Amino acid sequence: MTATRTAATRTAAPRFDPRFDPRPEPERRARPVAAPIPPPRHLRLVDPAEARRRRVTRALTGLLVAAVCAGLFAIVAMRVVLAQGQGQIDRLQSQVDSQTADQQRLRLGVAELEAPARIVGAARTRLGMVTPSTVVYLNPPPAQAR
Repeated sequence: MTATRTAATRTAAPRFDPRFDPRPEPERRARPVAAPIPPPRHLRLVDPAEARRRRVTRALTGLLVAAVCAGLFAIVAMRVVLAQGQGQIDRLQSQVDSQTADQQRLRLGVAELEAPARIVGAARTRLGMVTPSTVVYLNPPPAQAR
């Protein structure tokens, strides 16, 4: 056995035990036995429960990240829908404003046409009417009894 073996081959191959060496005693003593190589400090065996706990933690973290991404996407989608609705509301509001302006313009026109001075002026010019010097009031005859 040499000191260049990796951790995988070290755990797979059985360790040398001098008590069960089939060689005669002089050969065993001629060659010194190498001390077992300690495993590197950054490598260790992982408990199955810890491995399962890590898998569950990773899965939950992945689900949490996916849920946050889905939530952010939903927020952006709702903002887009609200912006589109606001655009439609703005268009309708501009139509209402223009129709209100038209209604006010038409009411002003009706008020000008109903003005008594305009009616008198039109009666004099277009119909040739004049103001009478005296006004005679007619009274209807009394109703006859039947």
